[in-house]
Amino acid sequence: MTDTDTAAAVVLTVNPGSSSLKAVLRDPAPSVTVEVERLGTDRACWTESIAGHAPTSMPFAGDLPAAIAQLAELVTRRDVRPDAVAHRVVHGGPSFDRATVITDAVRQELSGLVAWAPLHLPGDLASIDAARAAWPDVVHVACFDTAFHHTQPDEARRLPLPTWVDQLGLRRYGFHGLSVQSILDAVPDIGDATVAHLGSGCSVTAVHDGRSTHNSMSLTPTGGVMSGTRSGDLDPEIPLLLLDQPDATADTVRDLLDHHSGLAGLADGVHDVRDLLAARDHDPVADLALRVFTRDVAMAIAAAAATVPRWDTLVFTGGIGEHAPAVSGDICRRLTGLRLAGPRLASGTEPCAGMRELAATGLRVMVVPADEAAVMDRETRALLAAVSDEPRSLWC
Repeated sequence: MTDTDTAAAVVLTVNPGSSSLKAVLRDPAPSVTVEVERLGTDRACWTESIAGHAPTSMPFAGDLPAAIAQLAELVTRRDVRPDAVAHRVVHGGPSFDRATVITDAVRQELSGLVAWAPLHLPGDLASIDAARAAWPDVVHVACFDTAFHHTQPDEARRLPLPTWVDQLGLRRYGFHGLSVQSILDAVPDIGDATVAHLGSGCSVTAVHDGRSTHNSMSLTPTGGVMSGTRSGDLDPEIPLLLLDQPDATADTVRDLLDHHSGLAGLADGVHDVRDLLAARDHDPVADLALRVFTRDVAMAIAAAAATVPRWDTLVFTGGIGEHAPAVSGDICRRLTGLRLAGPRLASGTEPCAGMRELAATGLRVMVVPADEAAVMDRETRALLAAVSDEPRSLWC
C-alpha cells in the first residue's frame, strides 16, 4: 500500500470504555460517528452521526458485542468496507509499546493480561472478537493506552518492591496515553504540562518535552485517582483486612474495589458526576462524594507537577474534565495555594471561577477535548504502510 493509498484508506476506530463505546469511520474524513453512553445500564443511549445529517439518539439495551454488531450493520448500510479496524486496548503489558496488528497469537497474549485490567480488558477483547467476526478479512490493529508511557524513566516505573517482582512485569505502566497524545497533537506548545483525564476512569499525566514522566495510575487502572466505581490508591493493608471478612475472597474484594468503590462507594451506588452535581445542594452524601473526588484529583495534579522541571500548563479533558466546570473549578481552587506567578488563562477556554483564580497564579489552564480516535487512526495508517508488503496470512 503506497502512502497515497494509506492516506485514502477507510479506517474504523473502536474505543470501548468501562461504560461506553465510541466508534469513528474515516474514509478518510469522519463520515460516521457512534457513541454509546452508560452501557450496561437501563439508561444506555446510542447516538449516531452521519456526515451531512443531524445526530440521532435512541435507547440501547444490548451489551458491548451487540453494540459492535449494530455498528457493523450501520457501516454495511453505508456500503463501506473498512480497510482496517483500530481497537483501543487499555493494557499492553510489558510486550506491547506501540500499535500492533492483532493476530491470533497477539489476541492470546492479551488474554493473559486480564488480571491487570479486569474492568476493561474483558470488554476490549469482546469488542475485538466481535469486530474480527464482523470483518474477518481486514487488518485489525491494537492501539494501547499504556504505550505512550513507555518513555517514563525507571524512577517512575519501578515499584518499591524487590527486583524479582519487577521481573514479573509488575510495575507502573500508566494509562489514558491515547488521550494525552491527542492533547499534545492539539496543543504543540503545551510545554511542561499536567493532563487531567477525568471520565469514567480518571488519571493525571505529567509531560516534559512531549514525553510522559508520570501517570497517577500504576499496574492497573484501579490505582491512582478514585473514579466512578474504582477505589484508586489505598493503604495496601486494606485489601488484606477485607480478605479477613467472613466469606471474602480475592474475587469479591476485587469486585468491591473495581465496581462498588470510588464515587459509587461514597454516594450509595451513584457514580455519574452529572447526577451527583444535580443532587449536591440538597444531598450531603453527594456533596461529600464530590469534595472527596476533587480533593483527590487536586492532590494527584500537584504530585504530577513535581515530576517536571517547570509546570507551565494544566489541561482538563475527558467527559468530566470537558463538561463539568463546577468540578474542574473546585479542583483549580484547591491548587491556588501553590502560589505561582502571572496570569495565563488560555485563550479559547471558557473559564469558571476556579480556573480564573488558578490562572492568576501563573499557570496556563485549558480545557481540550480528547480525540483518541484521531491518534488511533494515525497509528493505524502508519502501521498499514509498514505491513502492506507482508503476506496477508501474517495479519490473522
